[in-house]
Amino acid sequence: MSKADELAAKLKQTRLTGADQAIDGWPGQVYELYQRIETWLLPLTEAGLVLRRNPTHVFESHPDGDAYDYAIDQLVITGNERSLTFDPVARFTADGEGRVEIHTTGNELALLRTVDEHGETHWWLQTIEQATAQLDAVALTESDLLVVVQQGLAL
Repeated sequence: MSKADELAAKLKQTRLTGADQAIDGWPGQVYELYQRIETWLLPLTEAGLVLRRNPTHVFESHPDGDAYDYAIDQLVITGNERSLTFDPVARFTADGEGRVEIHTTGNELALLRTVDEHGETHWWLQTIEQATAQLDAVALTESDLLVVVQQGLAL
């Protein structure tokens, strides 16, 4: 690498804001979640459940006003003539560090990402209420995910 290349890389690093870095890392964090879900659902996929990723684009704004447009995949789970769609709708949320909505017939859920003081990611499952009251979120576990899949696909 030439000296000019080194300086260009250094300049690029200093130019990136915290929000830019957050957006750059968001797809990888979502895909790690998808990999965990795919692992949990492996016995079901062997029995005929279909998982696929659909490319999509998200347009969102940071609270400081910067706008972002980025590519990210949705995870679609299909079985029993029904489907669940995991849709990563926002990296910047008032109540966490990212949100993935789960669209299914008759029930709207969301996964909220938080980061603890040690930098570890935690995902929380919550119901999206149409009324003003929000139910408390619960930590995402394999058991909770399987209940969501069971209900969403009427298994």
